[in-house]
Amino acid sequence: MERPSTARSAGGPGPDWAEGAESVAAAESALPYEPAAEPGPPTAPASVPARPAGPARHAVAVLGAHLGGGMLAAILARAGVDVVLVDSPHDATTPSGETTVPYTAEIFELLARRYGVPELSALGHFGELPAEVRSTSGIKSSIGFVYARPGARVRPHHVVQFNVPSEHGESHLYRPDVDAWVHRTAAGYGAKVPSGRPVFTEVRGEAGDFTVELADGSSIGAAFVVDMSGPDAPMLGRLGPGPALRPLRHSSRVLTAHLRGVRPLEQRVDPGKGGTPWTGGTTQVVFPGGWIQLVPFGDRRTGDTSLTSVSVSLDPKLWPQTSASPEEDFQQLIRQFPDLRWQFAEATAVRPWSGSEPWQYGANAAAGTGFVVLERSAVRCDFTLSRDVTLTAELVHEAAARLISAARSGDWSVERFRPLEAFQASLIEHGDRLLRTALTATTDFRLWNAFCRVWLLHSMFAALSLKRARNDALASPGRPDQWRELERYRGAGLWFPVYPGFVALFDDLDQVARQVADNRLAPGAAAGRIFGQLQKASFVPPLFTFGDPGDRYYNFTPLKRVKVLLWAKLRAPYMVRRVLTPGATVLPDIER
Repeated sequence: MERPSTARSAGGPGPDWAEGAESVAAAESALPYEPAAEPGPPTAPASVPARPAGPARHAVAVLGAHLGGGMLAAILARAGVDVVLVDSPHDATTPSGETTVPYTAEIFELLARRYGVPELSALGHFGELPAEVRSTSGIKSSIGFVYARPGARVRPHHVVQFNVPSEHGESHLYRPDVDAWVHRTAAGYGAKVPSGRPVFTEVRGEAGDFTVELADGSSIGAAFVVDMSGPDAPMLGRLGPGPALRPLRHSSRVLTAHLRGVRPLEQRVDPGKGGTPWTGGTTQVVFPGGWIQLVPFGDRRTGDTSLTSVSVSLDPKLWPQTSASPEEDFQQLIRQFPDLRWQFAEATAVRPWSGSEPWQYGANAAAGTGFVVLERSAVRCDFTLSRDVTLTAELVHEAAARLISAARSGDWSVERFRPLEAFQASLIEHGDRLLRTALTATTDFRLWNAFCRVWLLHSMFAALSLKRARNDALASPGRPDQWRELERYRGAGLWFPVYPGFVALFDDLDQVARQVADNRLAPGAAAGRIFGQLQKASFVPPLFTFGDPGDRYYNFTPLKRVKVLLWAKLRAPYMVRRVLTPGATVLPDIER
């Protein structure tokens, strides 16, 4: 069938987280599966009984009018839930993730298809975003890794680059404009928005009778609160007598800013014969104990007016804070790397530098009586490898199912939201393991070279597996358990059917990295072990040559695509074949 167009104005309504991982997964699997009600045509709002006086009452108040809060509010409103979207004091000041990968795009597509909000798929298909958002954001054609050592120029063979398949057109999301567009989309579907968009100042009351106080002196009533507001989230203190947040094992200092006049790295570090200019995509400059992620915006990415997002993550043990100023900390860092010193010689900040130590945290719980605490209120992770945006989309997908079902049944009990709590905890644990492994891999280029291939393989097959699961579900409309296969956590951050080999490979990478971190295994030996597994794994298409340390460029050409399909048909394990070939159980008009 033809997919609904997303080109129309968003202003009007549209159509129609090792040790803890096992216990989290076990707790979740013990919870009963409850299929979520699907949207269908909008119904009468699920609201609370009318009150004789006081502020306007709503079924759900979403605190945090950013990407995550806006997407969730749009979905709930589309499903007929009486929802109000409230701005947070931190919406515009808390640094946010700005890049996507193909897996992120598939989650956006899932949100659009499952919940009937087609605009959301445009977040994973750059060309479908409104022109004004495209002009300030930008397409992401590659993700590149440049390995640097203090006091030395980058070596020519210490670069790796993966070029993104063209079918998605991955994005660099300029969050002020993207978040504003998603906010308009939510309002267009019927989400209530306080006039003038005042930020909230306090939440009083209890389940069924919350009052959200606003900065302009007005207030809003809500039966249930979804707190996605960020630091100092008001609902965290209601989660129990113990600490609401805990530091994650991966702990780093994070510095962020938007800069103008960043020189193009390709003029200093040659991408190589098989590469493309670094400014065409996201670049991560990796060095022992940290990395700098560069995200250029817009169509013009060179020159004095070019805008680049810069995010720095530093191991505080190797890179302790030496200045009270985040900008001076950054300057002291880049002075140790000749290529970076050249690249940032003329750059100036247009969004002031911010810094935090430590940056990463996770909530000890999420579900309370009459509320849930999600996303940036419950977890703060690195922006590297697109974790921030991806995690946001994953949590919106799961939260929407639980909230719609609660609204339609009238059951808002804490137990109903325990699966959502367990799901968020499992994703937090996965992200923590991934970043710990990545930080260990910065020890040596050989180890980083191996790590980034496992990450890419995981991301690729996660995207393909999610697409298959989504299309299988769409091929069975009306079944009570239609979406069940997308609501069960399976390890390694995966919550849909996937070949078990991917989970085993990720788990072994984590174990190898721990041995390196504990000085029980040399980085070179660890890299050799990982490359050996990639060479032998039956589920890795031979054409990708991920097991060859010298093949440092990934370009998925049409000819390579045909060869991979032939391999999939003749030699791949069954579950890999299913995600690499059109399929069998899927109707052609459902495939995108």
